[in-house]
Amino acid sequence: MKKRIGLVLLSTILFVSIISNSMCFVSAESTPVIKNVIFMIPDGGGFALFDFANAVKKEGGFNEGIASDNSTKITANYMHLKNYLIGTETTHSASNSVTDSAAAGTALSSGYKTNNGYIGIDPTGRPNATILETAQLAGKRTGIVSTYHWAHATPAAFTAHNESRNNVAVLAEQIVNQGLDVVLGVGFGSAQWGSIDEAVKRGYTITTSREDLEKVTQGAKIWGNHHKTGFPDDIKLTTEPTLAQMTAAAIRALEGSNKGFFLMVEGSKVDAGGHGNNLVQAVSEYIAFDEAFKVAVDYAKTRNDTIVIAVPDHDTGGLNLPNPDSVGGNPNSSDYAEAVAEVKAGINSKEGISWTTDGHTNRRCGVWMYAPSGIKPPKGLSEVPGNTPENRKLVIDNTEIAPYLADLMGLDLKAATDELFVDVTDFGTFDSSNNTFTFNDYNISIVANQSVATVDGKSVDLDGKVAVYSKGKFYVPKCLVPKKLIGHEMKIKTARYKDQATGRIIVKGKLHRDFAGRPVTLLMYKNDVDSLTENDIGYIDQSVINNDGSYVFTFKFFGNVNDYKLGMYLANQTVTDSITEATASYSWLDTSVLLYKENDSFVSGELLIKNYDIEGLTYCMALAFYDANNKLIQLTLSDMKDIDKDITLDNLKVLMPEGTAMVKAFVWANYTQMIPLCKEDHIIMQ
Repeated sequence: MKKRIGLVLLSTILFVSIISNSMCFVSAESTPVIKNVIFMIPDGGGFALFDFANAVKKEGGFNEGIASDNSTKITANYMHLKNYLIGTETTHSASNSVTDSAAAGTALSSGYKTNNGYIGIDPTGRPNATILETAQLAGKRTGIVSTYHWAHATPAAFTAHNESRNNVAVLAEQIVNQGLDVVLGVGFGSAQWGSIDEAVKRGYTITTSREDLEKVTQGAKIWGNHHKTGFPDDIKLTTEPTLAQMTAAAIRALEGSNKGFFLMVEGSKVDAGGHGNNLVQAVSEYIAFDEAFKVAVDYAKTRNDTIVIAVPDHDTGGLNLPNPDSVGGNPNSSDYAEAVAEVKAGINSKEGISWTTDGHTNRRCGVWMYAPSGIKPPKGLSEVPGNTPENRKLVIDNTEIAPYLADLMGLDLKAATDELFVDVTDFGTFDSSNNTFTFNDYNISIVANQSVATVDGKSVDLDGKVAVYSKGKFYVPKCLVPKKLIGHEMKIKTARYKDQATGRIIVKGKLHRDFAGRPVTLLMYKNDVDSLTENDIGYIDQSVINNDGSYVFTFKFFGNVNDYKLGMYLANQTVTDSITEATASYSWLDTSVLLYKENDSFVSGELLIKNYDIEGLTYCMALAFYDANNKLIQLTLSDMKDIDKDITLDNLKVLMPEGTAMVKAFVWANYTQMIPLCKEDHIIMQ
């Protein structure tokens, strides 16, 4: 009797681990290598401030009596960051060559440019998932640490979404409701959503001193209120913890989960020193950040699944050093030794140095990273870390970092955005008097910035997924949207190809099956036309959506498709796109594979190919057998066969050789060209 293992649509490789019992489970081939990410941001810390701080540490730090007894103590006569430089990053925003912390924080957290002042939304106002939110959605523990209040621009850019960084009450409300595991920094006064009462209601243990942090254990849910208003400068700390101590406590609280964690740590007040042209403050805060970086790296070195990356959001102040390099720094501290001596003595020196501005600059900033052996840096940056002139010349954009980290952790930022932020504006009404959105025809409502909805009169906890009102549109988590509305909101998934040889065009795709039986209209029309006439239309047709939501249009067109747009119309939903010229006729094929273990001796692969009226195509099937060490012990190929004009069904049955532990099934078109008919997936049988 056949045991059906699985069906993989559009898949080419099926992995079957054959063991004595017949229990089945599905597994991804590449388990993410990196479980934990510690993302550290020295706010405003450009290269000039970094090099100056390194010079001060090189000379032993601040003179005795300048820093308080409880301020950060240096553990080396150099910046620990120095050994981990892999390149630099550009920091401009979508709206200005000089960014602010909101736009830069959004670029770092989410991987796209936005306007200055915007938090967690793109220039159109749409919220997009941050890497912290994506990690949280995947079950990872999450936390933020800051030496400003936790709804300030940088931490908010990882945890909230609004068109203005100044809407602090809105940002704070979203952050409190998001359900982070660790929030450490300063208090928030009496504002409702920043009050400690709100944190207590949500089950946090409140920490107020370094002694409290020393008691934090694995798995603790902690909220730090280490100063009621503004955090003192590190150089003046009394009972408050250092950034290094907060980082250590956050790591202890977050570790222990088998899914890992994501932690954002901001050294917020390097920026304050730059804005005030206060070099003593900027240097002391950069040194405090550097010692926190050491804590994170020391932890990561005890594991093989943790990355520490440090990236300033921008440079602040534009400190001018003698003989600057291309990024405004100068590692040769002998060029400004007198200024270093004065800063060590607590004097804001101007000996041979000056400031460009009390705002931000567009200078490139550093990218420092510790990663386990075998992990490559972002493309374009150095695989040999170090504070070298060569590494200071390597450049990426700040939007490249979040996608890089997401890939390492096996996370999908776009998929998280689709899950967390569904635009439901047209499916209900928003009452601005109480910030409540109510669905039409459904007894479902939710207040903006909240993660608890009302469904049929009952409260439903959305597990930290918050509703967002942004620039006239309302977004809710997908789990709150009635299923019949999801199909309306979902983008039409479609493929469009033109075969140059025959002029034949295919447009195929799939909607939610709730649309089955409804008409869908296709219209191909000329670009840049204000009002259509019959001469502007290249093709028009209508089809009915199949029971599974799929649809197909095929037609011939010998004009230049680049002159035309393609409109798909389904009720009030429109998708407009261009036609892509197919690189091979195999774009016209849909393929599915079934893999069977027939008994203890035989495995068979069954193939279905649907052909959209293309002739002359061929294919080959193969089954490859591997032992427990992944050594290929047998490969069986079918003959090269023609693909039928409509439907091709085939089967390849093979006797398993002794010692088989895994089977892979391959399907190729035109075997000598090695064109796969399906893409990769995995099935494991245990």
